Amino acid sequence: MKLPRKLEIPLMYVLYWTLGCLFLGILFAPAVRTYDADPSVDGAHRHAHLHSQVEVDPDNAPEVSIEVVKDALAGWNVYVAVENFRLAPERVNQSNTSNEGHAYLYLNGNKVTRLYGTALHMTGLQPGENVVSVSLNVNDHSDLVLGGTN
Repeated sequence: MKLPRKLEIPLMYVLYWTLGCLFLGILFAPAVRTYDADPSVDGAHRHAHLHSQVEVDPDNAPEVSIEVVKDALAGWNVYVAVENFRLAPERVNQSNTSNEGHAYLYLNGNKVTRLYGTALHMTGLQPGENVVSVSLNVNDHSDLVLGGTN
């Protein structure tokens, strides 16, 4: 039986690889989000850190109402009504226009999905009380806030 050869790597190559990996780590570290890794931070708090905020004109503020209805077959139907706000899926990731964009649906403080329309079917809700909420977001995904609160 023949033993494998000992792998010898010149120290200079080890140094180059180490510096290269360190550089890539520094370069990409700002893109890595660690909010979900911290269980002491609730979903709503994580959400506030992930998006910038756009303050709305108090005289022209959008309004949101949510209705959750048990579906006849299974799950729940969520209906979102918006006033003074236009859901504009065709403009997502484009420049902001006042009171235009999309919404995010949250279940118990955790983001479930992005909304481009006013109705959604949900399954898998845990028995007991659940909190369904919605945030309005402009085209670049910034949260719409009124007095610093969304």
